[in-house]
Amino acid sequence: METDFAEGTVNAFLAIGDDLTLIDTGNPGKESFQQLKTKLHKHGVTFNDLDKIVLTHIHIDHAGGIPYIQAETDIPIFVHEQANGLINSSIARFEKDQQFFGDFLQSCGADPTKHIVQRQFKEENWRNVTYINDGDTVFIGGKPFEVIHVPGHSQSDILMWNHETGDTFAGDHLIKAFSVNAFIEPPLLDGEGRPKPLLQYRQSLEKVSRLPLNTIYPGHGEPFTEHKELIQTRLQEQEKRCEQILAILANNRKSIFEICKVMYPRLKGKTIFLGLSQIQGHLDLLETRQKVSFEQNGLLVEYFAI
Repeated sequence: METDFAEGTVNAFLAIGDDLTLIDTGNPGKESFQQLKTKLHKHGVTFNDLDKIVLTHIHIDHAGGIPYIQAETDIPIFVHEQANGLINSSIARFEKDQQFFGDFLQSCGADPTKHIVQRQFKEENWRNVTYINDGDTVFIGGKPFEVIHVPGHSQSDILMWNHETGDTFAGDHLIKAFSVNAFIEPPLLDGEGRPKPLLQYRQSLEKVSRLPLNTIYPGHGEPFTEHKELIQTRLQEQEKRCEQILAILANNRKSIFEICKVMYPRLKGKTIFLGLSQIQGHLDLLETRQKVSFEQNGLLVEYFAI
């Protein structure tokens, strides 16, 4: 289905077998919902025919269709437990998260009024939600798939693979056409520090590299195989970005926004957040390696090479 994001399209999959399972639902909005409905109809399927919906994660281009689908019928939804607390969240939680993102941009030296999408709170009421965990089994098209929790791109990311065939629904964990951004997110619980998503993502890649996967059905782009080679490519890309950042910091301390302007000069406006998130993740990695450190002045954080 079409999406306004840079990827151009987003995938939803219909698994037809002893039951009918929909994996992901596309963007929010009536237009995307109608696209999904039309594509299901081409297979002679309506929403009432579905036995369940499994979400690979709850980013809006993958879970945005849920309120529209549930306005028509009450289908069970399966999603990782990290989504609990974010689904059907209160306006207080929404405002706290928005404050986190505003503070993060200021810590980077960026302007929250220019460089982040200002979202409006929209109350939702998802029903019939089952929260699943790492190692659980979910039946997709009547076949058993093991749930693998792969946080990094988001905290609720899961990959699901069938032991017999190696078929895998990977969401946005692994995409062949482009590298995945490990997005900065607020802590799930009050008092916790923010997650360090690139560190999580690398651990998830390591875990997935040990699995005997076959055909991978991603959240964007065409299905592919040879996941171990792709994982090595992605890890090498991360090393190259770390080298770029160290070169930028070689002579002067800089804010994340200043690093972003050098590394990603084409990013403008609301897309700046993508670069800031990417760079913060790599700085987290470099900090664990004792290659960089930082000083904080008010909200502004400046990094320097050690």
